[in-house]
Amino acid sequence: MKKIVTLITFFIFSAEGIFAQATPNNGFETWTHSTFPVYDSPNSWDNLNASTGTLGVITCVKATAAADIHSGAAAIKLITKTVLTQTANGIATTGTINTTTQTIGGGISYTLRPDSIVGFYKYTSVSGDNGFAEIQLLGAGGDTDTIGYVRFVTPSSTVGAYTRFSKAIVYRSANPVVKSIWILSSSKDATTHFVGSTAFFDDVNLVFASATGIANQSNLEITVGPNPATDHLIINNTMINRGTFLLFDVTGRIVSERKFDGISTVIDLSELPLGLYLYSISDEKNTVIKTDKIIIKK
Repeated sequence: MKKIVTLITFFIFSAEGIFAQATPNNGFETWTHSTFPVYDSPNSWDNLNASTGTLGVITCVKATAAADIHSGAAAIKLITKTVLTQTANGIATTGTINTTTQTIGGGISYTLRPDSIVGFYKYTSVSGDNGFAEIQLLGAGGDTDTIGYVRFVTPSSTVGAYTRFSKAIVYRSANPVVKSIWILSSSKDATTHFVGSTAFFDDVNLVFASATGIANQSNLEITVGPNPATDHLIINNTMINRGTFLLFDVTGRIVSERKFDGISTVIDLSELPLGLYLYSISDEKNTVIKTDKIIIKK
């Protein structure tokens, strides 16, 4: 059998993707089950199971235990394992893994310029290993035309409870974005990886910090206030038909969740203690389009 992606290099080649949004199945709620070999794969995310499953090695797992999910009914669990005599990172990507060339290509057609990546993770580190979540925003030149890039790297120690991450995308060019590729990994890279390192990810997404980051929508907006607030917030919305408001405390725990579909929506804060909070607003496709801080003062 040919060498199995041990050493997957995170190099991008240029086939075009076919999906309409940058982060499909972002909460890892939908999976496809294979009966031979037996494994589950998250819809719209490629991984190594189809190649290594015949050897009894599964590096991408559907996590459903209550302690292993951040929200919904499932999350993704990636595990670095031994395949034959080599070490294979647990990898999931919205691109396509080529096990022959040991590269990741393809991707999703995408034209916007988001501000940041966000999500939730847990991590078990072996020998100081790190997992990561990254996105590459590519231009018409494919792998030679990186417009924007960011990689969030987990700590090299174990993080036992779901923790929110957020990191700004660094834009290297003013050229148009034409494609995006997410990559999630249980280990640091193609040469620094240790068997047993395990990463959980859930609710990964992109954030648009302001209307200027949203193509052709500068005349539309969502505002949230007052800030500081006392017993309520008001969402004034002229941007989307319907959405979801999530309010987080400083530990990343969701303390309020509200669906909305009108121009003005009131969020009750009367039961929450004073302090600093973070919020996110997602559209009907679960794309995060706004985040910010809110202070509650009584």
